[in-house]
Amino acid sequence: MSRIEFLFLNLKPGVILDIGNLGRAKLFHERLIAEFPQSQIHGIDIEDQAIYGLHFQNQIVGNAEAMPYQDNYFDAVYMGEVIEHSWVPKQIIDECYRVLKIGGVLILDCPNVYALSRILRFLATGRDIILGSPNHRIFYSRAMMENLLEKSGFQKTEVTADSKCTIKSRSFKLPRFGPFAYLGEHLLAAAWK
Repeated sequence: MSRIEFLFLNLKPGVILDIGNLGRAKLFHERLIAEFPQSQIHGIDIEDQAIYGLHFQNQIVGNAEAMPYQDNYFDAVYMGEVIEHSWVPKQIIDECYRVLKIGGVLILDCPNVYALSRILRFLATGRDIILGSPNHRIFYSRAMMENLLEKSGFQKTEVTADSKCTIKSRSFKLPRFGPFAYLGEHLLAAAWK
């Protein structure tokens, strides 16, 4: 399962917030708009969309640590490859919980610290590497993500990994059974309020 497949599997129409939706992430935001034309889709990013030449409706400049939305406003919140860039992930998850309606879902993904490709690179070279970007602050395992979501009050959580393994710019699909189900490049999480 890919990041986008996981998103659309768990997302329901309604009032949706996409956190960190500009830059490369604009492709996911554009897909959200196309797949859910009857939904009211909002975006929040630390950058202004004008620098990208974009004109999304309901787009604001801000950060996920202190969102300017009222309590219980969104049916769903999506945060793709954002949480690993923060030193205060609990504050961000608490904010997501606050702005979600009862029964609403938070869907997020981030690099997987236990990705098979990372493990193999470490075994081959004896060196640990960052996960994708020097701007990444904290790396997450499945247990860490489940704990973070539970501590923020989410009642039901599902944390898995995508089925992608990339080695030397070549991608392979991992089987979806046993330990392989948790060794993909990204952790995928859905949590319900």
